Amino acid sequence: MFKKIKAKKVAISSVVLTLAGTVPAFAEDGTSLAFNFDPSEMFTWTNTMLSALMPVLYITLGISLAFIIINALKYAFR
Repeated sequence: MFKKIKAKKVAISSVVLTLAGTVPAFAEDGTSLAFNFDPSEMFTWTNTMLSALMPVLYITLGISLAFIIINALKYAFR
């Protein structure tokens, strides 16, 4: 009995996923959405984001290194 219920759930979920994948997205005025994808712009934005996040990385690595050094000094003098 449980196998029949599980099979029905799998069948229903696969139908729902198939229908969800085939329905296009529409804007409020009824026109379909068109995405203008430019790979060169993607890498430009990636470079911008990485450059902006580098100070966060440096601060995090500095704090981590400080904890490692403090723990090493504590264990050295035990």
